[in-house]
Amino acid sequence: PTSNASASEFLQNDGAGALSWASADAGFIKYTVYTGGHSWDKTDNNPTKIIVEVQGGGGSSGSGDVDWSFGGSGGSGGYVRKFIDVSSISTATIVVGSGGVKNAGTSAGNSSWTDGTNTLTGGLGGNGANGVHPSPEHGAGGTGGTATGGDINIPGANGAYGQVDQLANCTTPSFFSSGSGTGFQRTALSYGAAIAGTAYGSGAGQGRGNNTTIDGANGADGVVIVWEFK
Repeated sequence: PTSNASASEFLQNDGAGALSWASADAGFIKYTVYTGGHSWDKTDNNPTKIIVEVQGGGGSSGSGDVDWSFGGSGGSGGYVRKFIDVSSISTATIVVGSGGVKNAGTSAGNSSWTDGTNTLTGGLGGNGANGVHPSPEHGAGGTGGTATGGDINIPGANGAYGQVDQLANCTTPSFFSSGSGTGFQRTALSYGAAIAGTAYGSGAGQGRGNNTTIDGANGADGVVIVWEFK
């Protein structure tokens, strides 16, 4: 064919060498990564099906005080995935949860998708508790976030209890990560600063005090990802 195709057509071969433009009735259109609150609306591409991924925010880690106490790690956020027929759905509200604030401060936030028919929620990860000598010298880890409403619902991982033999500075993994950190085992000489959550929804690694207070770190923000199909 010598004519130009429209935006909704593709070039097909009939098997005998003849080419023609045909309507693209099905197939992938695009994906969008939402890192903040937003409204989703059907675009000019007019998708009929979508896949939505919802990841809650990760929890912060606790601090360690001057007497060699250890803060707990933050829990990671819950993850939800769902296939949705949007033939009769035109808009949805997207919320992206923030990561928790260090030193057992503000909790991390839920992430969600709400379209009037479906509600998907990736729950927040809990903050790790501060370690305070003499009690509680070792802060408890934050709980993993809940996950509801999806075809696949994966709760977040619990943060680690602050302790002497814990792997040093490792973050709590979310669906989008396997955790990170130096990976060595803590000894009497391996005190140090906490590591912030990095991948979407991961919890922060703990802080360890040694003659001076060591801050915890912030959890990672969540995310919502929408995949659109004809």
